[in-house]
Amino acid sequence: MFFKEKYKNYVMYGGLNKMDKLKKALPFIIPPLAVLLIMGFAFYRHGLYPFGDGTVSWCDMSQQVIPLLTDFKDIFSGKDGMFLNFHNAGGMDLWGVFFFFIASPYTLLVLFVDKADIIYLVNILTVLKMMTAAVTAQIYFRSCQKKLDPYIGAVLSVIYAFCGYGMFYYQNNIWLDMMYLFPLLMVAFRELFEKKRIIPYTVMLTLMMIVNYYISYMIVVFIMIFMALCCWRYRKEEKYKDVPCRFVIGSLLGALLSAVVWIPCFLQFLSSGRSKSVIQQLETASFITNYNTTFCLLLSTASVIVIVAVFLLDGKKRSKRLNTDLIMLFLMLVPILIEPANLMWHTGSYMSFPCRYAFITIFFALICAGYFLSSENAVAKGKKHCDHFVIFLILAALIYGFYNFSEGFVENNRDGMSKYTKSLWQDSTAFELCLEFFIVAAAFYTVIVLLHKKGWISKKIFAIFLAMFVAAESYANVNIYMVSPSVNNPQRAANHQKIMDLSDRLDETEGFYRVKTASKLFEVNLVGSMGYNSLSHYTSLTSRDYMYMMKQLGYSSYWMEVGSYGGTELTDALLSVKYLIEKSTGSADAVYSNDTYEIVPTEYYLPLGIVTDADLSGSEELSTGTRSNVQKKLFEQLFGGNGDELITDYEYTTIYGVQDDSNFKPNYTLTTTSDVAYMDYSIDVTDKQTLYFDCFDKLSNSLSEDINGSFMVTVNGQVMQMDYPSQSSNGLLKLGEFENEHVNVRVTLKKGITGCRSYGVFGLHHNVLEKTLEQVQTAGLTDSDGKLSGSVNAKAGQKCVLQIPYQEGLKIKVNGKAVSYDKVFGDLVSFDLQEGENTITVTSVPKGFYAGLALTIAGIALTAGYFFIRKKLKFGETMESAALAAVIGAGAIVIIVVYIAPCILNIYS
Repeated sequence: MFFKEKYKNYVMYGGLNKMDKLKKALPFIIPPLAVLLIMGFAFYRHGLYPFGDGTVSWCDMSQQVIPLLTDFKDIFSGKDGMFLNFHNAGGMDLWGVFFFFIASPYTLLVLFVDKADIIYLVNILTVLKMMTAAVTAQIYFRSCQKKLDPYIGAVLSVIYAFCGYGMFYYQNNIWLDMMYLFPLLMVAFRELFEKKRIIPYTVMLTLMMIVNYYISYMIVVFIMIFMALCCWRYRKEEKYKDVPCRFVIGSLLGALLSAVVWIPCFLQFLSSGRSKSVIQQLETASFITNYNTTFCLLLSTASVIVIVAVFLLDGKKRSKRLNTDLIMLFLMLVPILIEPANLMWHTGSYMSFPCRYAFITIFFALICAGYFLSSENAVAKGKKHCDHFVIFLILAALIYGFYNFSEGFVENNRDGMSKYTKSLWQDSTAFELCLEFFIVAAAFYTVIVLLHKKGWISKKIFAIFLAMFVAAESYANVNIYMVSPSVNNPQRAANHQKIMDLSDRLDETEGFYRVKTASKLFEVNLVGSMGYNSLSHYTSLTSRDYMYMMKQLGYSSYWMEVGSYGGTELTDALLSVKYLIEKSTGSADAVYSNDTYEIVPTEYYLPLGIVTDADLSGSEELSTGTRSNVQKKLFEQLFGGNGDELITDYEYTTIYGVQDDSNFKPNYTLTTTSDVAYMDYSIDVTDKQTLYFDCFDKLSNSLSEDINGSFMVTVNGQVMQMDYPSQSSNGLLKLGEFENEHVNVRVTLKKGITGCRSYGVFGLHHNVLEKTLEQVQTAGLTDSDGKLSGSVNAKAGQKCVLQIPYQEGLKIKVNGKAVSYDKVFGDLVSFDLQEGENTITVTSVPKGFYAGLALTIAGIALTAGYFFIRKKLKFGETMESAALAAVIGAGAIVIIVVYIAPCILNIYS
């Protein structure tokens, strides 16, 4: 009887306890589960992995994120280094790149996936990060808006996960990490204000600085403005007097703790090709943003716009906290409309993705929506006939109608609405379609919001039907922005698999060598992803000096992308290129091939580390003038050969419809005088030569050059390139290898060119190059885990030219002793050798790394010290007043610099 009573009590009260736990947990379980179900349904309907071969990858995800994830996998397994990575840009510091693109805890999942399958893994990573965003948003609502119904909070959290920011920018996958961290930062602010706790804020600031230091710039701008606003509005309330002091301490600790990341990364950014004049950008920018794109991003979250608008217009009194958040929301909306402010939110410039901070804007809209929906003044009490069956029927009919409308509208207008997924910008047609969809969705949302506001439906019913509408809208947005890339290119993943099939097909025991491509066959970062040392690279941290050197040597490059295609046999040999990837031709020389690509050896190759007794004084930069002249001078300065014997510049033999005003070289000016305009080069080739055509203007990182599309080039009647130069092909154009034959080259001028720096046809003589390279002594350095090593016997006064990019963080040792080194030939390295045997090692540490590490260690010590004295810490009235003035003053300066001054400069420029 005793045991029976015990069992009865256990079942009754134990069961109730479990039900209570489940009830409390359910609002946290629903948001990520809803995200998973909606995403899973969309993937299933359209054959995306894991239900098919489709991938969400496109643009930056294909160009940068996936290749860098594979690089991380190689680094983790010891196949290459982080500080000196030879799979990218000839030998690059990837520390800043890692913390720009992939410093997410979810990145570790690549360790469990084959390289070729990472293109499928990104589907899973995207879903996981969106689920995490839903969870962190709900953590905010349950922590900071306790009056809000937990299930309404759950719906708002799902809205955040599927907001326009995630839909538009998920391809930069690390930005989703910042998106899910932001709600936790807002929780940390509450802890700072209400509980005087500094550590949560310090931890969140540190985490965000580490995960993505670039978006963290925008976080810092937001923090400065938000804290100034809050401190100003609550300056007279006694309980908040010490908050500015605590904020300053927490900010300093966060800056110190993350210094090992942001200091070297910031220094690397300054040396990249991306840095531009902020003043010039502001002066030339439009005053209004590209609203076709920026507004579409906001309109993709119709639910929250309707909620805020309906409650904002009711004229009822609002709390001080809500008004503060509304002011912040307004400040976050301004740059979405005003371009000068928008530019400053992006560090002064951007090429695309014009609202990279918009997760802050959207979350503040959700914060305001949460306060509105939990306000007793704004929402009427339930009426007598609340939740009437007739209302259920009406809402059910509306749900059914909205789902059918959205499904049909998206499928019928996919091409128009998804313009962004093809060009990174929406056009007027896309904007009109998105606006039409928004108006219909907003009408449905308005009905349900008003029914709740007027008390005709309860909170629970409102939450249920709001969730249904949100699910339909979210599915539509996923269909437009995540499914469309797969629909537009269903073979993307399969093609990627063919490319990655080339991985690890070469002998690693052959010493140090690089692999290049014959043209832009695929994304340039993928050569390194295969596990091969590569000259190619594309991220925002591509070195300016390296990019310009490669352009001058004749390789193709635009924006921040440097390709390995272009150049000549001389430059390929110089840069230790030993293998070439090209379209499959069935070549007998192919080392490996599949049905699309093959890998063949190059004709000439030099191991790493060229030993020379040449006088390299004055060789810091490559010579100016034509790119054929660059080849000549390089050959003479480094190898002591005769440049005119190696390179022959050919003059045209016939000119028709072209006025040549190029007497004032090195600037070439060609003008068309008739509809048909061309220049013919009739060349008798005796010894073996490779012929090249060149048209090159200036060193820049422009997306497009004025000279692009100036020429059509044919050789013996065969078209070599219809539009040269172009974005994807602006290096030296290889016309072919010839021997003992007559060659006719016709260069058709499609438009006039003015002030062109380099132009013409030239030939490279193989016998001269071969004879010279046979006599070159090299150190034969090899690479292992980001370190170069080797040995060579040298004569007195000889130098070693190391064919890797110059970095200030390089550590070169000869016979165990550190030696100084110089920059040569634009961006290569040279250092002195000793007479006799020289054992050489080369490593690298990012510039500013040790300083950052010291500050981080200091930050750890200070944070630990603060933790022990936090309860005893008191601030005097003078310190509190000074901190308040400093925080408000700093915020005011940020508003002037980011909002006011740029607009004034733009208007009066």
